[in-house]
Amino acid sequence: MINSLIIDFLIRIKNGYMATRKTIEVVNSKYCVAVAALMKRYGYIGECSINEDKKTMTISLLYDNDQPRVTNVKIFSKPGRHIYEKASSIPWGQSKNSLIIISTSSGVMSQKEAVKNKIGGELIAEIY
Repeated sequence: MINSLIIDFLIRIKNGYMATRKTIEVVNSKYCVAVAALMKRYGYIGECSINEDKKTMTISLLYDNDQPRVTNVKIFSKPGRHIYEKASSIPWGQSKNSLIIISTSSGVMSQKEAVKNKIGGELIAEIY
């Protein structure tokens, strides 16, 4: 049983990169589609397509000179512990290329977008 779809989604992407897969299949939900769109916009994954059964989606993984674009995922919020931050106290990532995913009242966005729009929310994960 999956406790959190988004945690499973992010870990499947990380494991797919570590296994050097070209594509992976993950569970489909509106939340996962929003996170996938954010990751695609920042260049961490390639194309996403929802399969005919509408329960899964296929994601293509991108590599730079046989090096994966995602090397690690740090999960902040878990089912038993949700972490919320104001826009003024949102942390910055491990490196300048890392992406912190935040779920806000205006949708899923990166830490840069949240600070720019002065919106706080739940810290989901950091991808680097």
